[in-house]
Amino acid sequence: MAATQIHASTVATRDGAVLELLTASGGDKQAEGGVVVVHGSMVTADLYRELALRLAESLGSPVHVYNRRGRGASSPQPENYSLGVEIADLGAVLAHTGSQAVFGHNYGGCIALNAGRTLDITQLAVYDPIISFNGSYNADWLDDYEAALRHHDEEKALAVLLRGLQAAGPISKLPLPILTVLNRIGSRTQPGKTLTRLLPTGPREIRAVVAADSKAKPFEQLPLETLVLVGGASPEYFSEAKDKLDDVLPASDFDVLPRLAHDAPERPAKALIDRLTEFFSS
Repeated sequence: MAATQIHASTVATRDGAVLELLTASGGDKQAEGGVVVVHGSMVTADLYRELALRLAESLGSPVHVYNRRGRGASSPQPENYSLGVEIADLGAVLAHTGSQAVFGHNYGGCIALNAGRTLDITQLAVYDPIISFNGSYNADWLDDYEAALRHHDEEKALAVLLRGLQAAGPISKLPLPILTVLNRIGSRTQPGKTLTRLLPTGPREIRAVVAADSKAKPFEQLPLETLVLVGGASPEYFSEAKDKLDDVLPASDFDVLPRLAHDAPERPAKALIDRLTEFFSS
């Protein structure tokens, strides 16, 4: 892994924004082509550095992860934010890197799946994509989340978010008052401070998932080489979305990775690296 390095650059978007791009170049190899990683909500590209490094080394080709808007050195979310903005941003990154391969996680999986219907993507992999079919994604907690943010109660906002998404393991099921107290303690750590800073980006992204609700059938337009992965220890609604996609994409690959939780790309798990390497090497 020592030969693989991370290089930082920027990508300009059509509407004049800037996206911060981190590229694991694979040592002496050119930092062109390869795989573009689209990260999830409430995180930054930094959390995917290890994934990029390990996957670049395993593939022998570059892996790029960019900070979506509102993070790092990237431009803030615009007032007219939508899933369409995210898809256009991904298109700009693909054009800049010369890549046609994409891996998306969580909300990044939602972006990637919808982008796969319109952008020039030939290989598409997602892990635990947060996507709604016929109202399957329930965000009735969003009003409470936004109310807490308006009152500058970040600890409660995070508690509502964790309980709503159910993606943080057993801690997500704790009563709201207890979870709020735990968040107050955790907010003093560096990861907690980063998470608190990202809380305002959440409402627009969650609303974008709800707004993109559709039937599964339009996803027939996805590339023939599509891989949908879910963690065996992830919330059940990820498996439900996978099954709906499986019904309309019989030629694609669908897999459950046993014992892996929702945060597997952020660790990153060997089983995930191996499966992605197998897929993107084909």
